[in-house]
Amino acid sequence: MAFLEQLKINERVMPFLAIVEADLGNLFKTRITYGWLIVGIFLQVIRVLSAPPIVGSSTIIVQGLSDFIFIWSMLIIGITASAVSSETGELADSIMSKSVKRYDYILAKFSSRVLYVMTIYGVITAALVGMALRMMDNNHEVHELMVTILFVALVLIMLTVIGVTLSTLVSNTVISIISLLILWYAMLFLLPILDLGFLAPGDLMIQLEDVLQGVWSGEEWKTSAVYSSITIISIVLSTVYFNMKDL
Repeated sequence: MAFLEQLKINERVMPFLAIVEADLGNLFKTRITYGWLIVGIFLQVIRVLSAPPIVGSSTIIVQGLSDFIFIWSMLIIGITASAVSSETGELADSIMSKSVKRYDYILAKFSSRVLYVMTIYGVITAALVGMALRMMDNNHEVHELMVTILFVALVLIMLTVIGVTLSTLVSNTVISIISLLILWYAMLFLLPILDLGFLAPGDLMIQLEDVLQGVWSGEEWKTSAVYSSITIISIVLSTVYFNMKDL
């Protein structure tokens, strides 16, 4: 009996895992991935080597992580905001043949894009932190460094989820990408003007340099709570909408 139940569970998750594996395989084979990794690591090497001797590792690490907020976010937007809309025809055929459940597909897309972005982020960040700690003065604690890295990861996960959500809502890939670009850079530059700086990813990066040095303002946790809520709500709503959507 237990074996049969386990078999049923495996059958249920197999389509999900197959989509995740296929999507990740396609993403990692692209030239964009290799170019992103090469340029990203190269920029971190240059940043560490060109840093003045008086600058501590915390400043360089936060500057390096900021690349993902201000520069690499454009790549993330392009990759995530086209996740679903670019495959509408293929998806319709799969759904009609009943080989793929709608929730399997959309949840797999969320999972694969988050895993992809986190892998790139992890590799480039590991190179940055490794060089900074080895070649510069270490003016922070390990737990403060980990919290800083996780805060930025949360921002990138939120951006990734919003991108896939928009790709679900908007069938036109170009419109989806442009919409997210406008939304993202509005968050970066307009929210501080509207006195909502605690929600602006750019302001968070300024706060994280203090966090690395052990200075907490309390705004960081408020920001992380809002970002986590946006991420969860986006996944739930887009999954419900996708299950009801006409393909």
